[in-house]
Amino acid sequence: MKNLVLFLMILGLTAPTVGYSQFGIQSKIRSKYEKKYKEMGKKKAEEQADKGLDKAEEKGIEEADKGLNKATDAADPALDKAEEAQEKGEDYAISGLQKYQDWAAGYEEGVASKDPADYKKYPFESGIVKYKLEGSEEGEKIVYMDMGGYKIAEYKTIKKKRKKVEKETVMLIGADMITIDYDNKSAVKMHNPMAYLLADPDRDWQKTGEKMLIKMGYKIVGNETIQGKNCAVWQHGKQKLWLWKGITLKSVEKVGGKKTIETAVDVKTNVEIPASAFEVPEGYELEVVGASDMLPQVTDEDIQNLKEDEDMDDLLDQIETMSFSEYKALVLEEDPDTPEDEIQQSYLYLRQKARRRHNK
Repeated sequence: MKNLVLFLMILGLTAPTVGYSQFGIQSKIRSKYEKKYKEMGKKKAEEQADKGLDKAEEKGIEEADKGLNKATDAADPALDKAEEAQEKGEDYAISGLQKYQDWAAGYEEGVASKDPADYKKYPFESGIVKYKLEGSEEGEKIVYMDMGGYKIAEYKTIKKKRKKVEKETVMLIGADMITIDYDNKSAVKMHNPMAYLLADPDRDWQKTGEKMLIKMGYKIVGNETIQGKNCAVWQHGKQKLWLWKGITLKSVEKVGGKKTIETAVDVKTNVEIPASAFEVPEGYELEVVGASDMLPQVTDEDIQNLKEDEDMDDLLDQIETMSFSEYKALVLEEDPDTPEDEIQQSYLYLRQKARRRHNK
């Protein structure tokens, strides 16, 4: 009896503990699988939502396509004229490219055959002008001119903080522009097509310069004397130029909160110019960018591609039987960053272009 009582007491103490333990395990299992099925359900719902959106988008594009069909029928006469104009434009483009190709083929020969006298810009053979720089840039500038302007070199020295000096040099020799990089001990010689195209022994460079200033918005506001030279004063907004025989003897430039003033302090003409003024310093690495490098290259194949519409016809054949979702997948495969609205617009445009072929 005593053993039975003891057994019942032990059973009474352990039974609740076992029950709570089993309840806890079941709760954890249920919670785990509830979370799992919730996630599965959510993923399934998202997939269904995406499919629904795709179907809605496809349906919307179909309706838009039908609407455009009716609009296209009404606009056919105007569209025919537009396409005729486009075809003429393409013919003009092909003709222009062919002429450009012929012109470019003889361009380098034309540059080489130019006479230095064709680049003459000034009514004197040579000159040296020294400038004082004030304002946001302080320092000096020297401009050398030789052979009437066939050769021009500008040397600028700018004073920086902590007594540092920055040097800049640009030369123009005929149709070649040379820039010097003193920090890296290098130079770049680059062909200047504009200088070549403007070169003309009969050109009045002073009038040409004035016409350019007028187009830029400048106008003459008076006359002043700089270093004994009578200058026309040109102004455009906060910018002012003092010109004498095509040379700027003074300039005032205001950009933002910065003001730069360049004033000639010495002007000499018909003087001997040192040859070194137009030479790249010894030991500097020179990179040359020639005339052929500056001109776009147009090949016979490029022109032929403009003449042929086979690729477009093949694309239009595909578009006629292609759903929007198929077209969209094709575009995104080529360029994943293509905006949605661009895909829709291009699809509808190509669909209408493909359809209109049958109306002709």
